Amino acid sequence: MVNPFEKSGKWFKANFHVHTTTSDGKLSACEVVKKYRSAGYNVLAITDHRKTNDVSGMSNKKMLVISGMEYHPSCPGKPVPYHIVGLNIPHGFEFDEPDNVLRCVRQIKKIGGESILAHPYWSGQAYEDFKKLLNKIIAVEVYNATCNRHGRPCSENEWVYCLDRGRSLPCIGNDDAHFVPGDDVFGCWTWLKMRSLTVKNVINAIKTGCCYVSCGPTIKDFRLKNGEVHIRCSPVSTIYFTGDPGRGFRKCATGKKLAASFSIEIPPWNYVRAVVVDVNGRRAWTNPIFLK
Repeated sequence: MVNPFEKSGKWFKANFHVHTTTSDGKLSACEVVKKYRSAGYNVLAITDHRKTNDVSGMSNKKMLVISGMEYHPSCPGKPVPYHIVGLNIPHGFEFDEPDNVLRCVRQIKKIGGESILAHPYWSGQAYEDFKKLLNKIIAVEVYNATCNRHGRPCSENEWVYCLDRGRSLPCIGNDDAHFVPGDDVFGCWTWLKMRSLTVKNVINAIKTGCCYVSCGPTIKDFRLKNGEVHIRCSPVSTIYFTGDPGRGFRKCATGKKLAASFSIEIPPWNYVRAVVVDVNGRRAWTNPIFLK
């Protein structure tokens, strides 16, 4: 993993999870692309359930549209199957064993794609349910805005269980928009640090953690410097530094003065990451910096 705040390049706003009329969404793929382009997004993956879309001609210089699919192999012993987002999947692709999760992930990788575990908290899946996937997927969805209509949008705990066990797995955040009443459209996004807007760069940024997730706040810098952990962000009510179980620090707003920076001495932890919370309760998450 790399630290995006130490890398050269530009920030690109991305959503990797959205549905259209090809499955259970209410808008066509062209309409969805238009919505996200108007909202200032630079990357959009169209990921209908078990189906792909022909996205040729939908990209332009300011926005890259990626062909994807959300697929659902069975999760043994659980009532809800896996929800896995596949990226860079050729239009018309089909699985030969759609219920076999390991076979599906391998097939996606074989054709040049990659897979992301979607909303494990919403799915009721614990670490033991998905640990066998962790060497095969490239990220975990830490927040899913549409899952908020069921009160289960945040899978931060499930992601952190991976980090606590030494798995250097990045997080991303998405809308999962269907454009139906109750969806939280434009409710969560991923900022990617890249040199240019290509599919290869997008996947590499996710895979290496060269990104951060936000539901609103902006993280301007996060790094180790002069023996300390530093963060700068948009004004928020609380900044957290957290790491190993039972370890963490926070800085809170004092009176009307919001917090926009925080520094601590580099702690004797395995990793450190930051979470910021604005006055409306909206969060942003960095990927971890590993210290050992």
